[in-house]
This record gives sequence, structure tokens and C-alpha cells, in this order.
Amino acid sequence: MVQAGILRAFRVYLRAFREVRPFWPSLALILGLGLAWIPISLLAPLPLKMLIDNVLGHQPLAGIAARLAPDALAADHAGLLALAIGLSVGLALIAIVHRLGDWLLREMIADRMVHGFRGGLLLHGLRLPVLHHTAHGTLDLGYRINQDAPALQWTAIYGVMPVIISLTTIACTLYVTAAISAKLALIALVTSLPMIGLVHFYQHRLKAKWHAAKEQDSAAQSIVHEVLGALRVVTLFGQERRETERFLARSRLSIAARLHAMRTEGLLGALLSLSTALGTAAILYLGVRDVETHAMSVGDLLVVITYIGQLYGPLQAIGTHVTGQQHAVASIERAFAVLDQPLAIADRPDAPPRQRARGEIAFRQVSFSYDDRNPVLRNATFTIPAGASVGIVGRTGAGKTTLVNLLVRLFDPERGHILLDGADLRDWRLADLRRQFAVVPQDPTLFSTTIAENIGYARPEATPAEIVAAAKQANAHDFIMALPQGYDTPVGERGLRLSGGERQRIALARAFLADAPLIILDEPTSAIDQHTEAAIIESIERLRRGRTTLVIAHRLATLRHVDIRLRVEDGIVAVEQDLLAAELRKVS
Repeated sequence: MVQAGILRAFRVYLRAFREVRPFWPSLALILGLGLAWIPISLLAPLPLKMLIDNVLGHQPLAGIAARLAPDALAADHAGLLALAIGLSVGLALIAIVHRLGDWLLREMIADRMVHGFRGGLLLHGLRLPVLHHTAHGTLDLGYRINQDAPALQWTAIYGVMPVIISLTTIACTLYVTAAISAKLALIALVTSLPMIGLVHFYQHRLKAKWHAAKEQDSAAQSIVHEVLGALRVVTLFGQERRETERFLARSRLSIAARLHAMRTEGLLGALLSLSTALGTAAILYLGVRDVETHAMSVGDLLVVITYIGQLYGPLQAIGTHVTGQQHAVASIERAFAVLDQPLAIADRPDAPPRQRARGEIAFRQVSFSYDDRNPVLRNATFTIPAGASVGIVGRTGAGKTTLVNLLVRLFDPERGHILLDGADLRDWRLADLRRQFAVVPQDPTLFSTTIAENIGYARPEATPAEIVAAAKQANAHDFIMALPQGYDTPVGERGLRLSGGERQRIALARAFLADAPLIILDEPTSAIDQHTEAAIIESIERLRRGRTTLVIAHRLATLRHVDIRLRVEDGIVAVEQDLLAAELRKVS
């Protein structure tokens, strides 16, 4: 079990380093700066030794101090004092510059690293099947992008490299300490073993606790997202207090899980500090005895004590770092889990590029279900000629929307084939296929930007004149120009500053601008008044000319001029009407 945990952690760190491959040169520079700190730290106690042994104790210079100081200066008491003070100030300035440069470099690289990783997570998440988001919720993806993705920097920058630097520091410190007193170096090494054991014992337990805390936190945030998304319903039913209590109940579970992990982490920190204190006490006792027997000087003892602090410091840092890293490892595993989700809908490597379609659709023995027990479509077989207007009817939940979702390939059928212009949809590149459709949903989604940008979403390179022309075709130009800022009017979050009919006409304008050969209209007049409905139906009649149009609707007025009617009932798709198919085939 322990070996499996170590192997899993190793794979996480290895994957994190693969993920940041473009930053490897920068990471090497960070590692080099970290290792450059070791000689600075080893030289730090040298001025103190010179003051105690050489300036105050009048002992001759020895070792590296003798090599650094000129002979004339070494014999001069005032010169030795100036050298010790100058060396202390110089090392302090070098340390300040080193820390500042190291901090700036780490922060700059970390921000760029997380920025790119978040973009990759979002892109992959947007390409995941709709069924994945239905099962897990979109907020969970948002939480992993915003809250879990920054863990990449803690694994790639603050994960392995500090351990490498600390281990190198420990080895160098032990070597230098052994040169002064092999006995004290051995005691320091022996007393450090319990610290290593504590770290090994606690790290896997901490990772499990942080995983649980992350899950509870994500669940609490999901409630906030859900409630704010249904704010009108919550207000109308007067359930503000109930929803607040629901959030607080879940939030309390999140806090409890975090505190549980933090208590364990705090206990480990206390045990590491206790181990450090006991080891330091043992070395102080033996060191003082050596000074009393003249086996070493007071200056050497002070140097050894400083080095022991530098030895236990990295050991304790490794302990708290490794355990603290379990928080980051739990987060980065959740982020990697998004990237591990397979893209169920993907391009075939040999799929050829395709241009504008004619619009002929054919379903051949198509079956589909969201689970194994309840089939939504069973052996659906029908043909829609290019340029036909098709009405899709059926009770709520019968599978009408599923039918068009299969057509735009939000998911693939379990059995059978769907053809567009005689080619299986799987043989189309997704970008080429989606470009063939313009979709006007039942509840049009607008972004919290201007009207012009919402219409132009269908074709970002469109000119202002083209956007205005599309709005006129959708009977939207007049109400847009009546707004205070015209086409530059912000629509608010999800377009809530506009009425339902106005949002619908902007969605129709977006479809006109897309100029796709196939149009899908999902209940386009379900929640609007009769006057607005007449204007929208007029726009729809204009939009569907020369295009294959599929209309999901319950209102007969919307289906009045369709050429073919498909009824979806109990998984069966029946063709009720096919009046103009022959003529349309001749035209196409």
C-alpha cells in the first residue's frame, strides 16, 4: 500500500513536469538559484567565528578565513574586526539580492504556468461530451479550473525542487559539520531519522484528508451556483432562508474536513519541532563538553550550532513541505482528472475537409439511450431532402431534442448511422460539421456583453454592416435602435435586460449572420406574446428559404408551413407528412 502511494505520487509529479515542458529552462534556472544559496548559507556563520575566535580570542586565522584574508590584515586586530563586519554585511546583501531574484523569478513563472494550464483545462472541458457536464455539473469544472489548477505551480515549482535543494543543503551541511566535529555530525544525522519517519507516516493520510476537503468545498460552491442560477424561482417561493441553510450545512462539512486535515498537519509540525529541539539539546550538551575539554573552540561550537540549525531547518522544511504538498497533490489530481476524461466526440484522423453542405439528412437504423434501460430512439430511419422544412413533434421528454443533438453530434448514436449529404457524420471534421448548422434554442443564451457582439458571436469577423443586415432580417433592428446605446447596449447577465421576444430575435439575427445551410429551431415561439410571435414567424419564414430547417414546436402556427412532420413517440420516429419531398429533390 505504501509503495503504491509513493508510486502514485511519483507519477503525479512526473506528469506535472511533463505538463510544464515549455518552462523547463526556467525551472532549471530556479533550481540553479536555489543551489547557489547553499555556499551563501555555509559562509554565513564565518564572520561570527572570526569575531569569537580571532578578534576576541586572539587565535590565528585558520581554514577558509585564512585563505580569504591577506597576511597583513590577518595580523591586525582592527583589520580582522573590519573584515568580519564587512564579510557579514556583504553576505547579508548577497542574501537579500538572492532572495529577491529567486522570489520574482518563481512568481513570474508560476503565474504564466497556471495561466496556460487553466486555458488547457477550459478548452478540454468545453470539448467534453454534454453528458459529462450533465452528470458532474459545470460548476465542478469551474472549481477545478479556478481553485485546483494553481496547484500546478506547487507541484512543479514548489514540489520537488525545494526537496532537492534541501537534501543537497543537508548533505553539504553534514559534510562541513563533520569536518569540524564528526561526533556532532553523527548525532545530528541520528536525531534526524525520527523526523523522516514522521513525514513518511503522515503524508498519505494528509492527502486523503485534503481530497475529502476539496470534494466538500466543491459541493458547497455548487449550491451557490445552483441557487444564483435559479434566483427568480427561489425568490418567488420565498425559499431564501432555506437555500442559505442548505449552503451553510454543506459549508460546515467543508470546514470540518479542512480543520481535520489542518489538525493533522499541525500535529506533525509540532512533533517535528519537538524532534528538532531534542536533537539540538543533545548537540548543545556534547558541544559544550567538547569546548570544556578544549576539543573544539567556542567559535567552532557556534558554527556547528548554526549548521545544525541549517540542517534541521531543511529537514523540518521537507517535513512540513511534503505534508503540505498533499493539499497541492490532491488539487492537481482533480485537475488532471479533467484532462483524463476522454473526448467521446473527436475527429477521425483521415476525415477530409468539407465545404458548405447541400443539407440532405438521413437517419439509418439509429438507436440511442442515456442509460441501458430506457432507450430514447429505436431504429430511427427517415430521410430529409435538402432544403426541406421539417417539424418535429411529440410529448415532452419523447426525444425531440435528442434527435437534433445527435444531428449536430453532441453525442453519437449507439447503433446506426446519420448521414449528411450521403457522408456519415463521423467522417466529417467537427469544425466543418458544426459550421453547417445555426441553432436557435428555446431559451436563447446571450453573453453579458453588447447586442452587436452577441449577434456577431456566430461570425466574429463580421462587419458592423453585416450585423445590422442580419438584425433587420430577424426583425430586431427597430427595437435595437430604440435602446439608449443601440447596438452597443449591454444585455446584462444572460441577456436579462431584454425581454424573451427580444432575446429570441437576437438569436435569430445570429442565425442569419451565420448563413448556415441547416437551421435548427427549438420551440422558437414558446414563451412570447402573439404580436412578437408573428414577427418571429415572419423572420423564420425568411430564414429558412433555401435551407434545410428543423423546427421543434408545439404551436401549430409555427408548423403551418413545414414540408415534413416527424413525430417522436416511445423511441419511434414516424414520418407523418411528406408533401414536397419529391419536388425538393428535383430542385436540389
